[in-house]
Amino acid sequence: MKWLLQPKRKPLLKQGLATCKSDGALGDHRQFDKATGQVFTETTASIQSFHDTDRDWTRQTKVVIGPDYRDSEECGRLHYDWDAGEDEVNLSGFHDYIDGMRNSRVRGFKGARSLQDTAVECILNHISDVTLDGMQCLPVQVVRRIWHAINKRCLLSFNTWMIFSKLLHQVEGSTLSLLRYRQAIQKPTSPLHVYTMPITSKTFDFITSLSITTIFSLPDLVKLSQVTNIGVLEIINTTGMKTRSSSSDKASQPVSDRLIRAWHFAALDENAFKVLRILRLWNHRELTSKSLEYLNSFPALALYDVRGCAFSLDAKIDAKRLGWKPTIEANVLGLLEAACVERAVLMQSSLGIETKPVRKSRACQIPDGAKVRRIPRSEVPSFLTRPEASLPGEALIERESFHRIQANLDIIAQHHPEKAIKDNRWKIMDRHVFSKSRALETWEFTTYTSFARIGELRNDTDLSRAGVDVGDQVLVGNELVNSVPLVSLRLGETPAVLQTSSVNSSHKPFYSSMYEESEISSLKYEQGDSGNNSSTRTLSFIRIKVPPIESSQEAVPSLASKEEVESQVNRAAPVATVKKGPVMRSGSVMRNKRRKIGDLWNSLY
Repeated sequence: MKWLLQPKRKPLLKQGLATCKSDGALGDHRQFDKATGQVFTETTASIQSFHDTDRDWTRQTKVVIGPDYRDSEECGRLHYDWDAGEDEVNLSGFHDYIDGMRNSRVRGFKGARSLQDTAVECILNHISDVTLDGMQCLPVQVVRRIWHAINKRCLLSFNTWMIFSKLLHQVEGSTLSLLRYRQAIQKPTSPLHVYTMPITSKTFDFITSLSITTIFSLPDLVKLSQVTNIGVLEIINTTGMKTRSSSSDKASQPVSDRLIRAWHFAALDENAFKVLRILRLWNHRELTSKSLEYLNSFPALALYDVRGCAFSLDAKIDAKRLGWKPTIEANVLGLLEAACVERAVLMQSSLGIETKPVRKSRACQIPDGAKVRRIPRSEVPSFLTRPEASLPGEALIERESFHRIQANLDIIAQHHPEKAIKDNRWKIMDRHVFSKSRALETWEFTTYTSFARIGELRNDTDLSRAGVDVGDQVLVGNELVNSVPLVSLRLGETPAVLQTSSVNSSHKPFYSSMYEESEISSLKYEQGDSGNNSSTRTLSFIRIKVPPIESSQEAVPSLASKEEVESQVNRAAPVATVKKGPVMRSGSVMRNKRRKIGDLWNSLY
């Protein structure tokens, strides 16, 4: 089986000192060899161990905790039902199952293993040396068997996933684990190019989602334009989350208007960032409203999230002039989901179908072992407007139980006002209603799902224009997911602000409450800014409509002048004027919600 493997690598794994011995000494570094009469200079250098660095991070296997990777046979044996949202396998039983499957021979039979079992065992023992050319010559059934064995033994690495994803992600009966991969390096010690080079694919075999929560130099960040297939770029300044950065901290914040300008020229001159949809830059005080004039250079950019940056009040006016919709909604994913539901409702009327209220729970974590299926792109509208998708749906708890929980929450809020029950009411109810069908969200859940929702709104036309083979639409159950494999890599630790759940949002993805508006409605508990993070301003800019190619190559339009800004502000002042006093939420909440979603929907046309 050696023909399947690449030549044996011999990295320097031992630490030591490279020294030269001599018989005489002429100084501190010059040495004299009496045997040959030569004079030489002795240099002592330490050899860095590969175990102490992450330069070989693509071959480091990650441990999968919990029953994530499953094929159809395992799901049936272990009573795992994704559609019903039930998982009866505990963690200890899962480890026992893995220990029992470490030997690939069939238990209960005597004799030697078959030749295929022996070959699979040999490949698994040298999985880090397997190449794509070596696996392509094997039958698909054998490749799938090796893939399942890799997941059972927790031997998955990025290099291994990349090989098997390219071979199996379009095979019928594949799972979601072949369409996405995530890895977090909490303490990166190598230069940035060590991590970006492996996740670069000029042929768009996969899309890259890069999250950076540590500090890299400005030249390294400029070179991110060389990552041709980057679709999500997230750079979070963790030092400026609790307090606003001082002038002494600005030198350690390379993200600024100059960086966006450098990326702008790379997009124009080098055709970079062709598939970049999401750009999240948080808590960078050197990033201002001047960066807006460079956004139209990125042809696929749909979300520009600049929470905690130094944007002025005139940024909203400037963004509208450039074709962008500003929003202060913290949960942008909820806004995108609401737009997808409204798009489905509008499709009903355009196709001549009777318009019915649509109720859809918010996006949840899908297990990696969920089986995927594909439908042609032409059938996506009929899939979204099918009759069963228009039903309001039945609650998972009884109406009496729902009212009882609401009454208990009111009592708790009255006796314990410090519990903030009012602000977290939807989150508490959501835990009771949907807890059986929800899994814990992974760190890339928000960006991964937002990328999929943007693709649903655009029908992946931006990726097709960039030369990506999107193929048929991929489905998991009733949810549209990314049709192109997506690799998520995080460099740095995950801050607490990125670990919070996004259930508390003023936008919910349904058009009819699970109960009547007069009785109970999620809109009644619309939550705004709680005031806990007053120093962090939430601000995002959204553009769903894919701009024409000519507009992204035109010269940068100038922003509004001071006189134009003042005239527009004065003209809009009477509309923005409100009276101080108690807020009335009877009908204004629904109108404001539809107005916000309508602004986002108008960007489609």
